[in-house]
Amino acid sequence: MISQLRGKITEIGKNYIILDVNGVGYRVHMADKALNSLAKNTGQVNLCTRQLFDQHGKTFELFGFLKRGDLDFFELLISVSGVGPRKALNAMSSIEFDELITAVVKDDHSYLNKISGLGPKTAQKVILELRDKIKKAEVLKYSKIDLAGETEAIDALVSLGYPQGDALTALRKISKKAKGVEEKVKEALKILSGK
Repeated sequence: MISQLRGKITEIGKNYIILDVNGVGYRVHMADKALNSLAKNTGQVNLCTRQLFDQHGKTFELFGFLKRGDLDFFELLISVSGVGPRKALNAMSSIEFDELITAVVKDDHSYLNKISGLGPKTAQKVILELRDKIKKAEVLKYSKIDLAGETEAIDALVSLGYPQGDALTALRKISKKAKGVEEKVKEALKILSGK
């Protein structure tokens, strides 16, 4: 199994890169968030990778991650029945690990429904299947995070005409000092309008 690659990016596609490792080009699928951070990279790149067998195409595929924690997050997601590698990458582009754990701990289906690639049934499976995998220490840590406020802020931005994905991205960029839905929406609007 290929667990790590180091090389130079020769191509960035819609959901993959071609990584040249000593003259061999590896096609590595990645989350949009990771691809965006690699867009300006012209030097050597180190990736943690996970090799999986694609039943439909009867081929092996590589999935790449910038950090070990991202790989762990991916493996946690694909451990849920009905969440394949592509769906996991989509989810990773719109949610952070701590937000996923918080949603599971708080049994927050509505928050998970807003994630790209997860429908209502899959959101329920994620909560049911991951609940037992989360350690008690993590439950205490993540139970204090306020997802309801973020959900309301996303809904407000969507009602103003912004796509859900853009709203989520803008909320990730706001200051941690922003408290309450109104403040979060105001800061996100500044980001979305480019000011």
